[in-house]
Amino acid sequence: MSAQSDARFRGRPCDRRNAPLFRSRSSDGSLTVLAGAARIFWRLVRLPILALLTVLEPVVRPILSLAMVSGIVTAVVFEFSAAGGRFEFLELLVGSLGIGFALLAYYGLLALVSR
Repeated sequence: MSAQSDARFRGRPCDRRNAPLFRSRSSDGSLTVLAGAARIFWRLVRLPILALLTVLEPVVRPILSLAMVSGIVTAVVFEFSAAGGRFEFLELLVGSLGIGFALLAYYGLLALVSR
């Protein structure tokens, strides 16, 4: 960036549209049009997904939380009780923690779509 263009932005609030980093590199503006079309498409797709995830959140959270906690409790109880033959403690524990990670992924997707 030259000193002249750097002085042009000094003292003004950062505006992404005027910053040289976000300008189109092509002279005909095709990259700008493509970026604008992608942004509009993302907004059109994002809203129905956000609505669906928001409506399902009160159902998904208790089900996944209950499945995770009950899996962990079941794994611990069966491990310490000698009620049966061979019991796969680590498989049930890892599966229960995987359900917890699925809940984290759900909230991550909800946060991504809500931006």
